[in-house]
Amino acid sequence: MKNIYRSIFAIVATVVISVNVQATPIHQASSVTATTADFGGSFALVNMINQSGLSAGYTSGVTDFTSYTGSTTHNGLEGFSVGPDGQFSFDLGSALNIDGLALWASTNIGSLASFDLYADTDQIWGNGVGSLLGSFNALGGVGSDPAQIFSFAATSTQFLHIDILSTQGGIGFQPGIGEIAFRGASEVPEPISIALLGLGLAGIGFSRKR
Repeated sequence: MKNIYRSIFAIVATVVISVNVQATPIHQASSVTATTADFGGSFALVNMINQSGLSAGYTSGVTDFTSYTGSTTHNGLEGFSVGPDGQFSFDLGSALNIDGLALWASTNIGSLASFDLYADTDQIWGNGVGSLLGSFNALGGVGSDPAQIFSFAATSTQFLHIDILSTQGGIGFQPGIGEIAFRGASEVPEPISIALLGLGLAGIGFSRKR
């Protein structure tokens, strides 16, 4: 009888772990472009995706999004376009299932204040078929700033666009971002895992009756 209980316990424990431990990794964009020119130099667009201003680095697709963004600040280089408005476009390298983004603000007056986020079939703004993921408002940076987290419905996409609506200085300033990264969506437990959990619980009930 003890062996039966041990076997059932092992099955249930394994299934519970497989159901509950669902990673939400952080994803780094592989490239960024803008519909207006790249400011370049110390304020090149790539600075908003290359981890250059973050207090700690991460491994894209591996590092846990929540724990990382909860403890990492930004106080370094920013990425800007010549503006004053336009769009930032990001390529994730492949289609990924995502449901949020982390934005570390710039301390510059051009730091984003309000924006729309789109998933798209193309990295070039207006070329593909876009889908609005949400409209968001961001705070400006003051130095050593934590990430601001923006959530949206899980979607599978390779390309994303930020449509710049306003900056911290209002309309007409060169827009920029300190750093941006994306959150992998939690995986839905496989039906077989749920079925195994049910069988395990049924087994416990049967053993007790005996």
